[in-house]
Formats: sequence, C-alpha cells, structure tokens
Amino acid sequence: SVVSALKTCHLIDISPPLNGSEIDSARFFQATVFGEYTMKLRMTVSALALGLLAACSGGGGIASPGTTTPTTPPTTGGGGSGGGGGGTGASCPTGFTQGADVGGLTTCIISGDILSDTTLTNVSGIAYEIDGRINVGVDVGADGSGGTAATLTIEPGVTLFGNEGADHVVVNRGSQIIADGNAANPIIFTSQNDLVRRADSDPSNDDGGDNIGEWGGLVILGRAPINRCPSGTVGTITCENAVEGVTTPNAVYGGQEPNDSSGILDYVQVRFAGFELPPAGSGNELNGITFGGVGQNTQVNFIQVHNNSDDGVEFFGGNVNVKYLVLTGNDDDSIDTDNGYVGKIQHAVVVQRASGGDNINEASSTGAGGTDPSDFTLANFTFVGNRSNAFRLNSGTVGTYVNGVVNYGEECFRWQDAGNDNATFEAGSDPEFRSVLFDCSALTAPNSSTNGAAVAPLAVAADADNTQTANSLAGSFFPGPNENGVSAEDPSAIDAFFDATDYIGAFAPGDTETSNWAAGWTFALFPDPTCPTGTIDSGLELGGQRICRLTGDITTDIRLTRGNIYELDGRVNVGVDTGADGTAAGGVVASLTIEAGVTIFGDNGADHLVVNRGSQIFANGTVDAPVVFTSEDDLSNTQVDPDNAIGEWGGLVILGQAPINRCPSGTIGTVTCENAVEGVSNPNAVYGGLDSGDNSGSLTYVQVKYAGFELPPSGSGNELNGITFGGIGDGTRVEYIQVHNNSDDGVEFFGGDVNVRYLVLTGNDDDSIDTDNGYDGNIQFAIVTQRATGGDNIVEASSTGAGNAFSSDATISNFTFVGDRSNAFRLNSGTIGQYVNGVVNYGQECFRWQDAGNDNATFEPAADPSFNSVLFDCAGGLTAANSSSNGATVAPLAVAADANNSTATPNSLSDTFVNGLTEDGVTAIDPSTLDPWFVSVDYIGAVENANDTWWQGWSCGLEASDPC
Repeated sequence: SVVSALKTCHLIDISPPLNGSEIDSARFFQATVFGEYTMKLRMTVSALALGLLAACSGGGGIASPGTTTPTTPPTTGGGGSGGGGGGTGASCPTGFTQGADVGGLTTCIISGDILSDTTLTNVSGIAYEIDGRINVGVDVGADGSGGTAATLTIEPGVTLFGNEGADHVVVNRGSQIIADGNAANPIIFTSQNDLVRRADSDPSNDDGGDNIGEWGGLVILGRAPINRCPSGTVGTITCENAVEGVTTPNAVYGGQEPNDSSGILDYVQVRFAGFELPPAGSGNELNGITFGGVGQNTQVNFIQVHNNSDDGVEFFGGNVNVKYLVLTGNDDDSIDTDNGYVGKIQHAVVVQRASGGDNINEASSTGAGGTDPSDFTLANFTFVGNRSNAFRLNSGTVGTYVNGVVNYGEECFRWQDAGNDNATFEAGSDPEFRSVLFDCSALTAPNSSTNGAAVAPLAVAADADNTQTANSLAGSFFPGPNENGVSAEDPSAIDAFFDATDYIGAFAPGDTETSNWAAGWTFALFPDPTCPTGTIDSGLELGGQRICRLTGDITTDIRLTRGNIYELDGRVNVGVDTGADGTAAGGVVASLTIEAGVTIFGDNGADHLVVNRGSQIFANGTVDAPVVFTSEDDLSNTQVDPDNAIGEWGGLVILGQAPINRCPSGTIGTVTCENAVEGVSNPNAVYGGLDSGDNSGSLTYVQVKYAGFELPPSGSGNELNGITFGGIGDGTRVEYIQVHNNSDDGVEFFGGDVNVRYLVLTGNDDDSIDTDNGYDGNIQFAIVTQRATGGDNIVEASSTGAGNAFSSDATISNFTFVGDRSNAFRLNSGTIGQYVNGVVNYGQECFRWQDAGNDNATFEPAADPSFNSVLFDCAGGLTAANSSSNGATVAPLAVAADANNSTATPNSLSDTFVNGLTEDGVTAIDPSTLDPWFVSVDYIGAVENANDTWWQGWSCGLEASDPC
C-alpha cells in the first residue's frame, strides 16, 4: 500500500532525492505515515505503483519525469488511529455526535454554545463539522463581570469544516481559543467542499481555484480598547461595539484591557470562508479571521487565510500582535484595520488571485483628528497583486510601514483623507513608509482625495530609503538584487516585539521555496513549478528539475522562474535587432528576466544566448542564489576533468547601441558606426550606435561556466567568449559576475562604456579581460586567476591604431591578477587605459607592450596606458621580448611615472588574492577622484583583507572548499 511503502521508505532512508521516474515536481500531497507525523512528497501515481522503496535512492542525468497525474489524499493532519465506523473506520471522541462521512472522513459535529472547557482531539481519519454558529463562552462584558468563560482547545493537526455561511465560530469576550498547531501539523479550518475536492484527487482543485465563501469564518472578540462605539465614550470602558458579520444575538467587543488574552492561534489555516449577511451588498460580512478588540496577550503566529469572500483578516481596534502572516486569494481586502487598531504585524506575505481581490491593505479610523486613531505598525511585508490598490488609506488612519516590497499592477495608493487630512505630510500624524520598494503602475489612484493625491508622494519621498523601481523578486516573493539593494530599517528599534532584521520584504535573502518560515505548513502559497510561457516543456528532467527549453527568437517578454532548469537549444535570440538608432525595420524589443537561483545550460558550442540591440536581459541573481549559465556535462556530472573542462557550450552575448570605434562601412563617431560581433553568424549579430547611456538590462550575481566556441574553420579566432559585451552602454548594470573555464576570453568588451563592479575570472583559456574597439568603461574590484594548463594574457587591450580618435581607454581599479601563462598585460594597437590600485603576481613578464598608446618612445600619461599604485611581482621581468621596440622602451617609463608603483617587492598575498602586509604598505589612489562611479577606497588589490569577502557565496573555485 501507499502508506506502508511510505512508512518503510521513511524508516530506511528519506535523505537522498528521488529521481525523475519517481517524482513529479509539479504536484504535492500530504500523507499520514504514522503516529502524528506527516510527510510532504511530490509523487506520481506511476511511482507509487512501481513502489516507493526504489525512490529512496537519488538519480542523475536527463530523464523523463513520468506521468504527471498525482494522487492527492485529503489533508487532515496526523493523529492516532481510531476504531469503529465511518469511511475511515474512525470513531468520534466521547461527547461528539457522528455525522455523514465527507471526503472519506468520519465527521464529528460541533454545534451550539460551548460553556465549559472543551478539547478537539486529533484522531486520524476524522474532521470536526461546524454546525451553525458556535459560541465559545457567553460574553462576559467589557469589565468581565458577567457571562460565562470557556476555552476551546484544538490539538495540532485537527481539521474543522463548515458547509455554508451560517457555519462559523465566535470566541466571545472573556473566553479563549487555544489553537496551537505546529509546522508539521497545522490546524485547518475549511469547507466541506474543500474536503470533497481534495478527496477527488483533481489536480485543478489543489488550490481551490476561485472558490470562496463556502462557510462562515472565525471571529475572536476581546476586551481591549477600540475607538468606535455607538453609545459609549471613546477611551472609557463603555466603548464597545457589535462586530460585523454576526447577528441574533450580536457579538460584542471592546473594553479597557489592553493586556487581554483571547488565547493562542499558532500554525492555523482558514480556507474558503466568508459570508455576507442579507441583504446583498450590505457589506456586513464575515472575514476569514475577525479580531475584535483583541488584546496584546493573545498569541498569534503563523496564520494563513486563503480565498475568503471578504477580508482575509480584519482588526477592529485592539492591539493584538501578529508574526508570520500569509494571506492568499482573498476576495476583498487582505489586511483591514479599523476602529483604533494599534497592534504590530511582522513577516507578512500577501498575494491576490487574478480574478478576485480589492485592496491589499485597507486602513480606516474614525476620521481625521479623531480620538485614538488606528495606528498599527507593519514590518517586513511583501505584497503581490493586480486588483484595486495596494493601500487604501481612509478616514484619519495613521500607521507605520517599514521594510516592504510592493509588486502591484495597479496604483500603490488610494489615499482617502488619511492621517491629518491636509496636503502637508507630517510624520507621526500621517501614514509613514520607510525602506519600502514600490513597483506599481502608478503611485496614486485618481480617486484619491485631493489632499491625498498631494500628500501620498510626500509620504513616500519623506524617507530616502524608499524607492520606486522595478522589483526583482524570485519565485514571486523572494528578494532579488533590487530588494537587497534597499537599506532596511531595524524594526526592533521601533518596538521590542519586532525581530531585528536587515532586509526588506517578508523573506530573508537566502530563503527558498522549500526553506523559509512559510514552507511546509501553508496552503497553495508557493506555486508548483511549470514551464513559463515562451519556453517549451521538454518532458525531461535533469537533477530532479523539469527542463524547460529556450529556442529560436524570443519576441515577447519572458521570465524564467525558479523551480525549473532551462536548456538553450541552439542560438537563442532575445529580440530582433532594432538597429543603431532603434528604428530598424523588423526590429522587435523583448526582455529576458531570470530569477535568482535559476540555472541555464547548453550541451554544445552551438547553444548560446544573444541579446540583440534594443532588447534586455535581467539576470537577477543574489549572493545566496546566483544565476548560473553552465553545461549539461557539468549538471550531469559527466565531465572527465572538471578542473580543465572548457568549451562545453557557447556563451552569452549582449549587444547594445553605445559608440564603438571600428566599423567596416560606417563613420566613427556617427550612428553609422556598427559592426558584427565575433562568434555569431548566420545571420550576423550587430552592435554599436551613439547612445552611451544604452541600457541592455542588468547582470547581478551571475556565473558563466565551461563555455566558449570557435566558429569553423579551426584557428579562425572567431570565437564565443564567456560574456561578450558589444556596444553596451553605462545604463546597463553589471555587478558580481564570474566567468570560469571559458575556452576563449572570459569577458570581452567591444566598444561601449558599460561599467563593471566585482568581477571574478577563473581558469579562462585565452585572455581573461579583453578590451577592444573603443571600450572606455570602468571596472572595479577584479579577481583574476589562471589555470595551470590554460590561459594567455590576463588583460589584452586593443584599439584601432595609435592616435585614432575614440581609442579604447578603460579604467580598471582594485585588481588582483594571479597567473603564469603569457603576460599579465598585452597592450596593443593604440589602446590607452588607466590601471590603478593593483596587485600583479605573475610567473612570466608583466607586459607585452605592442604599439600601445601614442606609439612613440616617450611616455605621455594622457595618451599611453598608465599605472598608479600597482605592485608588480612578475618572475619573468617587466617587459616581454616580443614587445615592439617602442613598447620595450615606454613600458618601464609608464611604470616609473608613479612613485607608488613597485617592481622590486615580492607580494605577500595570502589565499591567492588576499592582501598582506606588503600590499597594505602601498599608498593607494582614491579612484573616485578619477570618476565618481568608483567606490572610494584607500587600499590596492581586489580584496583588502581576510574580512573582505565580497566574492564569497555566489562565486566558485576561489577556495578549495568551494569547487565549481
């Protein structure tokens, strides 16, 4: 049986991954194994039929994932076995009436008033049916002097369900609910329909689709202060109110006890709830969870509301605090705060359904200047949606929002007389935003109030750490480089309730879909991986991940999402060349976005990626989850000699419209100067133009491994580099990139002025940095090491001839070059360039100076390559014998021109590239005086000391413990 197979597999070995024939990575189910433990596995029916014991051993290489039809038993939690009747053979605990089976489960009915302490025990195979309105206790009043107090305890793993809107649970003032689940055994409130759907094993029903309002909801009422009361006085014990969604009799909340405790909600899901009292359109509705006057001694952690027909959670006054909040697919507002709510919420992820939802946060009070306004604090949130507005801020509400990411397809704000209700932002009196990334279609909705339209931009601009820019979220919710680039605020400095964090958004850098605070206990939050639109599902897997194929021309925007692996099939073009000025006939603009942690591979030299002029690539890696371009042999562990593997696929080519200085038929310095890039043919790929600010996208935390390819005939020199930059402008962002073991150059710059910061080049078989055709960008912080068996020069710099206009004139600062092949620098054909703050540890000569610069025997700083604050330690001496006659003369002059250069002192580098005492003794130049783009430093070399670890985590091969 399935259960016995699972149990046996668990007992033998559950650690190795299942291979492609046993796993369908698109589906999940949760099965009870034994006792109170559960497992979440991705499996196929065929895998179960073949037997799960075989699945305990890992697999490698490309394989078919098998059938994609899952088996999906109902999720009911674990628990001990029971005897007796019912579809599962389970019996209801003593005191509960057994109802009709639902979804193959025995049902135990709860109805009426709970007037004494009651426990819902976890019994395998049963679910508790909510029959009508369930009252926990009888309202004790604002002062606690009346009614009846009771406690409803719900054990971990218990499932409760209702069948219609009238089925709901009300925890009255003075009473408590103790729903204390855990990550392995969440407590689930859901609908009868949900249980039936899941028992039907229909994959389309796994997240419930657009089903909403299938039962009532959960209402918790307390005695904490509120600010809206029909007959009482705000600020006194007489201020109480009837909660919405509950009638006959009304359920009342509010009082003067901020430390009130209504119990515990930990690891709780509420699914498919919500109900509107008649008449239709009344707005008097049950939320997923309603908190009415709930006090701060109530413990609420790890809660989810999914597909509620009204709000996900609504706080009517009170000051209850919440950590770890998940709201998915709710049909009205996701977070609604009202009537003086002053609590705190941290770690909140909210995503709307495509076909349902209003605002993500609606915040209201009693009117501008009202007594005790709603003023809650929300920290570390990620909002994703496309419905009304991310924030609707009404009627005097205040509030503080810190460390947030807002990815919204409509306006960020409908600011409706919020805060102090005038057109001047006042901190402390208006809603405040700090360290929030806003990515919305616009900032303010047109239906904002007149003052709101004025004050919302002021509120955003009030904090320098707010930014309005494109998000780079991976897997919908996880931070990318844009999020990591925002300076976060430590929320624990606001209130001790908050965890100290140094990031924005709900999830930390390094979190993944399977390793984060929401993993394991939530429902339908992380979508199953499928091949994105614009890619082809190959039907194969590699290393347990589905292979999605890229082929031909990409003519619409594509996003490569996490959870899959992507294959380049031949030459893949992003966009169609739009020409030097963007107007070429037939040109098509497209973008390729690659999420953090995605891997792309090719399996031969013909497999390469070309980003054409006018189009863009956004490779959004992070230090914890770089974007990796590599070979199939690397991924399938079939390389015979990984240390020397090269040329196993093509490479990455990015082309732009920035100026170049070599063109077969055009005129240098005009828009007609363009050229065909090397390594790409049939048809050629063209670069160049007149836009020095050209923006071809961004590369951040990217590895390119084992690439390179020479077009026939052999020896042509027409080769693909690891990354080719052709006419790329300084509007393109390039930071934290590595090229490892490329069969030609690591990076080559054909003209343009793109700037690069944090560059790692390891084991490349020709030159590591090649600059040509008028490249005049900046590079700072570069570690370059060569393989013992491969490599030519570390830098080869060329131009179009001595004295030509628009010479190649790059500036490289803070570099450490380590190698023993040809020369550290080969300086050719008129190139200029400035090299500052460097360490050169080289086993051959430092220079082959081949007619560089002004091509005479006199060093001229503005016309020849120049060196400042560079420690040269070259075993072969300063200048190679095959330098030109003038080069042999001018190279020593260029080095001697700066007294801070050194040619007589051995380096003291440790761990290959980390500065030691000798490097510390060299007087550095401040590179920011050369160009404000540079980071100001006071040391030479790429790595200041052992505490300087910018290269760690995202690169490979720089230390023995981190092979590539």
